Amino acid sequence: MKVRYKLSLILIGLMLIGCLYITQSYALWIVTNEQTENNEMEVGCFSIEYTEESESINLNNTYPVSDSIGLNGTPYTFKIKNTCTVNNNYLLTLNVINTSNLDESKIKYALYKSSEEKPSVGSKLSRINNNLENLGVANLKTSYVLDNGILSGGTKVDGVVSNGEEVTYNLYLWIDETAGNEVEGQTFEASVNVINEATESNELGEVYGTEVAKCGINGKDAVTCMKEKASLDPVNLAYDNASANERLDNNLRYIGSDPNNYIDIGDRTSDGKVIPWRIIGAMNNVTEVSNDEAKTTTIGSHLKVIRADSIGTYSWDGSKKTINNGNGVNEWSQARIMKLLNPGFAENQDIDSDEQLITVNNSLYWNNDKGNCYNNDNNAYTPCDFTSDGISEEAKNNISKIRWNTGSFATRNNQDWLPEKSYAAERSNNHGKSQCAGTGDNACNDEVPRTTTWDGYIGLMQPSDYGFAVGDKARTSCISKSMYLYNIDDCIAFDWLHNNHDQWTLTPITGPTQAEGTFRILQNGSLVTNRLSLGSTINPVAYLKSNIKIIGGNGSKTNPFRIA
Repeated sequence: MKVRYKLSLILIGLMLIGCLYITQSYALWIVTNEQTENNEMEVGCFSIEYTEESESINLNNTYPVSDSIGLNGTPYTFKIKNTCTVNNNYLLTLNVINTSNLDESKIKYALYKSSEEKPSVGSKLSRINNNLENLGVANLKTSYVLDNGILSGGTKVDGVVSNGEEVTYNLYLWIDETAGNEVEGQTFEASVNVINEATESNELGEVYGTEVAKCGINGKDAVTCMKEKASLDPVNLAYDNASANERLDNNLRYIGSDPNNYIDIGDRTSDGKVIPWRIIGAMNNVTEVSNDEAKTTTIGSHLKVIRADSIGTYSWDGSKKTINNGNGVNEWSQARIMKLLNPGFAENQDIDSDEQLITVNNSLYWNNDKGNCYNNDNNAYTPCDFTSDGISEEAKNNISKIRWNTGSFATRNNQDWLPEKSYAAERSNNHGKSQCAGTGDNACNDEVPRTTTWDGYIGLMQPSDYGFAVGDKARTSCISKSMYLYNIDDCIAFDWLHNNHDQWTLTPITGPTQAEGTFRILQNGSLVTNRLSLGSTINPVAYLKSNIKIIGGNGSKTNPFRIA
C-alpha cells in the first residue's frame, strides 16, 4: 500500500512540472494590445415644447349652434415642438374637469393642423382615454383622445439642437345644435394635455404595435393588449360606439387606408411561405361553440381576422335553373362557398344548366385539396386548386368555432344601408326569405329553411365590417351615410377593406324577389345586392381563440404581429 502511494505522488509531481513547462512556453507567444481611445456614449436629449398661440376658448352665454356656426368662431391655437434629438411620440387629450356639469355628449369639436384643410363638420367626443397615469390633471372627470403623432428630433451641433419637428393645432368647441333646454345654465370646463414619450420609430402604428407585443410578452391576451394600448394610435383605431349606442358592442376596429394590422396566424403555403392575414378588430360579445356533443357556448372577446389576399373568384351559391332562376339560395348554412371553406362536407351532386348530373367538391380550402368549385349561373363550375394555399394545420389550431350572425336587412332601400343599421340587421331575426313573395315566383321558389345564426370556423366579412373600417378625415361623414354611397373617393380612399375587386360579404338581403340575393362590395366601393351565382372574390374571415397572445412584430406588412 505504501509503495503504491509513493508512486502516485511521484506521478502527480511529474504532471505539475509538465503544466508549469507548458505555461511558461505559452507565455512566450502572448501578444497584448491596449485600446488607444476611450469608449464614448452620448445620450440623446428628450423634450417637447408647448406654446399657446391664442387665448383659451371662453364662450359666455353660448347656446346650441350648427357646425357651420361653431366652426366660424375663434379657435384655440397651440403649437407643440420637439426641442431635442430623440423622436417623440405624443398623445393629445382633452381633459374634462369635475367642476363641469354639462353632458359631454352635447359637445362638438373640430381639431386640425394648420397644414391641413379646415374641416366642414364637427365630431362628438368619443375616444375615451384610459391611460391616465401620466396626465397629472387635478380634479379630472373624463379624458378624451383628440389626436396623436410623432415629432422627429432635431440635429445637435456644438451643443445646440435645431430643426426639431413642430405642429400647430386649431381647436374649436361648441354645443351641438341638437341639444335642448337641458343644457341651460350648465358649464363645460376642459384643458388640453400633451403626453409624450421617446420612440425609435417614425410610424404611429409601429409604436402602437410594439407596445401591444410587449404587453403580450408580459402574459396578457391579444384583445386586452389591443384595448389597453389603443390610445397610442387613435389615427388607425376606433371604437364603434361613436353615438354611445350599446347595440354596437363597443368593438375596437382598425380603420383608415392602410393600418398596421397584419398578423401571422400560422398560415403557410405548401412551401412554407407565410400567408398574411389582417386584424379587422377586437370584437366583443362573440359566442364561441365547443366541439363536443353538448356544444357548450362561451361569450367573450376575440380578434376577428381576414385573409389579406383573395383565394379566388367563385359563386356565393348556385342552383339549377328551375330554383330561384338558377341564381342560388341566400342561406349561409347551406351555401356553396361555406362548404368550400369549412370542414366536414363531402362531394355534392347537382344538376347543371344542361340538366346533366355533375359532381362538385366541398371542403377543398379546409382540406388543402383540389377539384371543382361553383362559378356562375345554373350550377356552372370551374376547376379550383388549394393544394398550395389552403388553410394550414397551425392556422386551424389558432381559430375558434364561432356562432356567426347571419341575419339580413329587411329593406331594399339602399339609403338605409348605414354601418350602424347593418350591424343591427346582421344580428336580427330577419332571414333571407322573410319577405319573399312565395313559391309562385321562380326568383323565390326554393324550399330551403332559413336560420339567423350558424356555427362554424370560416366565414366572410359583413357589411358593417366594411362600413366601420373607414378612417382619417372621411370617417365622420362616411359612417353617417349609406354604404351604397361609399364609392365616393373619400370613403374608399380611407377604407382598407376596399380591395379594388368585387367581393362577397356574409349577409343576405330580404325582399319580395331576393331569396337569391346577398350583399357584395363592388370594385368601385359601393355596397350593392346581387344574385349569388355571380363570381366575386373570396377573402376568408375567422376569429382567433380568446387566449391568443401577440408576442412580437408591430403589425406592419414587413413585420406582422406574431402570436402564441
